[in-house]
Amino acid sequence: MDPLRADAPGYAAPFTLRQLECFVAVAESGSIARAADVLRASDSAVSDALTAMEKTLGCRLFDRRRSRGATLTSDGLAILSIAHRMLSDAEELSAAVGNDASALMGPVRVGAVDTLAPVIIPRLIERMRTDHPALRVDFRTGDQPSMIDALERAELDLVITFDIDVPPELRRRSLWSTHACVVVAADHPLADRGSIGLDEVADEPMVLLDIFSSRVHTLELMSSRSITPRIAYRTDNYELCRSLVARGLGYTLLMRRAIRSQTWDGAGVTSLEIDPSPRDVEILAVWTNRGHPPRVAAVVEAAAAVGDTVLMR
Repeated sequence: MDPLRADAPGYAAPFTLRQLECFVAVAESGSIARAADVLRASDSAVSDALTAMEKTLGCRLFDRRRSRGATLTSDGLAILSIAHRMLSDAEELSAAVGNDASALMGPVRVGAVDTLAPVIIPRLIERMRTDHPALRVDFRTGDQPSMIDALERAELDLVITFDIDVPPELRRRSLWSTHACVVVAADHPLADRGSIGLDEVADEPMVLLDIFSSRVHTLELMSSRSITPRIAYRTDNYELCRSLVARGLGYTLLMRRAIRSQTWDGAGVTSLEIDPSPRDVEILAVWTNRGHPPRVAAVVEAAAAVGDTVLMR
């Protein structure tokens, strides 16, 4: 008997790739209507695909309620990562037999920590429009814990973040590196120095950029130099942090980047190197081991190329 025949022993194809796509789209969006928008299908077509898949598998994959959308059941959660992997493998199989860049299409969901998003997301979208016009970069920003959580819940395909307390089980690609510097007001007594020691500002008030990666790195760096900072203000807003510093309300530590010295309120800041120099911190693209389809791989490669342009600034 031909082992590839549908009636051969052990052969089973109980659902289609389209049903898998509908299942994953509803799981990620939490609603049949939103999934239908993503898939450019009707609500009824998505609902019918789910019903057929549930009937074939003999289990409920979602609790469907009008007021609460569609919530995964334990059975649905059990197969979500498998469905991701199967769709990834199918996409890779299709891409393996052709070199046409237009074969790469659809959305790639990118998360980026707030302080990196303005540096990389616009350039990444611009590059993808040139290299792979059928791909669409959908992005979300936030702090590192929320981005990693969304990645692990399959709401994002990859995250761009600092290499600071990134879970070791995540796969990664280094994009570029940076390091911390001291930022002071333009008229600060030390502003004309090329570099300073952290002990020279240790007794001054600090404005702490109070987001996860910055807070962890800043406090660890200060502790490694036996300095307990006098934190006068905390903010999770990058530009507010710079504006507070520009008005002489304290110094801060920020990652080195090419950015205008003028703040939004018209004042100015100066960046100074730290002596001795702190360790470099990698900027990473990270993803899970659920699968890495060609369209996501293409975005990672583009992010690395964007990283090269950041380094040249």
